[in-house]
Amino acid sequence: ALVQRAVPVLRSLEKLIHPRWPTPFDATKRLVGAVVVLLNVALLFTPIPLSNVVPALVIALISLAYLEEDGLLLSIALLASVVVLAVELAAIWETVLGAKWVFALWY
Repeated sequence: ALVQRAVPVLRSLEKLIHPRWPTPFDATKRLVGAVVVLLNVALLFTPIPLSNVVPALVIALISLAYLEEDGLLLSIALLASVVVLAVELAAIWETVLGAKWVFALWY
């Protein structure tokens, strides 16, 4: 049932994603690799329930951009990853501040 639902979505994505904006994919490998590693860290360490869906979708967009050699989608996915990482960093920072506050009340 899941495959039957996923196939139409993938077909529509295949129509939208095609090679454009030729980017030097060899030159961007390290940057994209670092972004994907940071998104994976965000997937593991963000303490908010169900917060791992958005970073996983951004990683999927990056992988689709690389598979289809679509520079425009790669740019959009990298911009989305910056936004997601900023939100994740803010959530982790607020968690640390909350833990400090609770720790200060304890003693």
